Amino acid sequence: MVLVGEVLAYDTDGHVPVAYVSGAGVPGTGIGPYLVALQTVAAPASGQFEVEVLEEGVVQVGKVTGAIADGAWVVLSTTAGKVTAFTNADVGATYAEDTIQDAIEMIYRRVGRTYGGAASGDTTVKIRLLSA
Repeated sequence: MVLVGEVLAYDTDGHVPVAYVSGAGVPGTGIGPYLVALQTVAAPASGQFEVEVLEEGVVQVGKVTGAIADGAWVVLSTTAGKVTAFTNADVGATYAEDTIQDAIEMIYRRVGRTYGGAASGDTTVKIRLLSA
């Protein structure tokens, strides 16, 4: 099922709600461009969805727990279809390859910027969706 406000990405033969998987590499986790579902639809037999989407503009999207400041970047979260606040990379003095890869991938996971921000307990945030 695709719900209104879920972040979607292309996956093999159609668009599906997408989540970030740490260390899996960007291509396997739904690199953008991202779209946002404008309607709720059930999955057809193929598992892919035909749904009206927004490609660019201001839209309300689902978010995970955590405050997001007004004007802050949002990125894919580890929960399919939802965003979280962007955090700057900080790999420190000692690091592993996965740590560096995750820091690089954070840039590719950007979905948009917030309008008005959101409190930690809010389930949605208004964003300006990046264009393809």
